[in-house]
Amino acid sequence: MILLALALILQPNIPNEAPGIMAALTQETVEIRENFAGTSLVLYGATRGLTLRDEIVVVLRGPNQDLRVMRKRRSFGIWVNAAPIEFDTVPSYYAIASSLPLDVIAPPEALARNGIGLETLLDPAIDPNHEPPDESVVASYRAAVLRAGSRHALYAETPGGVDVLDGGLFRAVLKLPPRTPVGNYNAEVYLFRDGRPVASRTTSLRVEKAGFERVVYEFAHDAPMIYGLFCVALAMLAGYLASVLFGRD
Repeated sequence: MILLALALILQPNIPNEAPGIMAALTQETVEIRENFAGTSLVLYGATRGLTLRDEIVVVLRGPNQDLRVMRKRRSFGIWVNAAPIEFDTVPSYYAIASSLPLDVIAPPEALARNGIGLETLLDPAIDPNHEPPDESVVASYRAAVLRAGSRHALYAETPGGVDVLDGGLFRAVLKLPPRTPVGNYNAEVYLFRDGRPVASRTTSLRVEKAGFERVVYEFAHDAPMIYGLFCVALAMLAGYLASVLFGRD
């Protein structure tokens, strides 16, 4: 916090200088071990030229993934998955903290241009050989994905989650749930003025497995075939030992 404030204070004063923003996370690496039950990240920052019209938005994005979403339908008395829709490059984790509600800070068009807001996450993949699905249908699939992500605290939006302090300093607290995906994360900080971003800053974060969790994770990803055979053999051994210990003559 002291370094951020000094960096802005010591910069030369230039008339009509564009506003600026600096930010940093209190930790750059989060380790997931056997007893990991979630954690909180604190992002500190400082602004240059902050006015009463300015608001701050912090977005933390996790690694992207492709999703294939299907609807359950009853066919001949059996529930089956049908009518799939694919979504490309969907963040596996996405959290927003802002000094005010997003709809007060900026219009939807300005937010969408910068990929800010849960409703901007899911765009269906376009297949040139098929007619694109109706938007009302896509909206129901999008809502289902957002509900699932919110249920596991992987998607979160916190209006008022950014505290603006004296001297242009600010702070935001972002929570990582127990099911936090591993990978590279980006924390994007925006300074909005009159409904449009006038400054931004990006900092990175790494979430990785550690300890025994890391050994198992790397084993499963580096040698998936051997890992699968090992799990099958371990299950068979456990079943055999259970039959020996608890079996009856």
